[in-house]
Amino acid sequence: MTIGFDLINDLNLSSEDDFNWENKATSLYCIVAGNISSDLYVISTVLNNLSKFYQGVFYTPGTLEFKDSVDYQERILDICKIAKKIKNVAVLHHHVVIINGIAILGSTGYHGDEDDYDFEKIHNKSKFEDLIYLRHSVERLQRHIDVKHILMVTGSVPNHKLFFGEDAGIYETLPDLDMVCSVDLEKKISHWMYGSYEKIVDTNINGINYLSNPFKGEPYWAKRTNIIV
Repeated sequence: MTIGFDLINDLNLSSEDDFNWENKATSLYCIVAGNISSDLYVISTVLNNLSKFYQGVFYTPGTLEFKDSVDYQERILDICKIAKKIKNVAVLHHHVVIINGIAILGSTGYHGDEDDYDFEKIHNKSKFEDLIYLRHSVERLQRHIDVKHILMVTGSVPNHKLFFGEDAGIYETLPDLDMVCSVDLEKKISHWMYGSYEKIVDTNINGINYLSNPFKGEPYWAKRTNIIV
């Protein structure tokens, strides 16, 4: 069985931008790997629009969604409330979705601008909580006999080496999210979709397909990825 996922990330929209996904879906499922907008109304509008064209939309917030937030729990609660009102949309916040043997596991995996002291001060704890959550979830999924593949989704770059020699900024000082692969003893992690990188990526490292598909202006299309179960 082959299951397709459309990847969208880093739309970076404001209230002045229009978004319409009509006639652009190429799969039954859509992955949104962070950074839709810092505006909750825009987030709601985008998720509503995507839900019309996919059987399932799986979304993890990026750091942009928390840019103007001083209360992490309140902002994530607001985002989850938005998603609950929309058919076919699930927020990957401490929540695993399993579809036909594929576990979709996500988190924001916070990073901030190294000059943005306020962001770092507010969300420093959250990024380590995300890392712990991902590690524990990967460990649990090792024992899940129905899970054949794990699709990781993060709003941040999982390894500073994925900057391919460019300046990785604050990523150089943070623990890599894909260190959780060390507990993937059954080698179930097959794909890692992520945001917060300005270039398109489709590369394989140590048996994992790393993918990023940032918005670079119109026309913009999702990146379809097939997973064979």
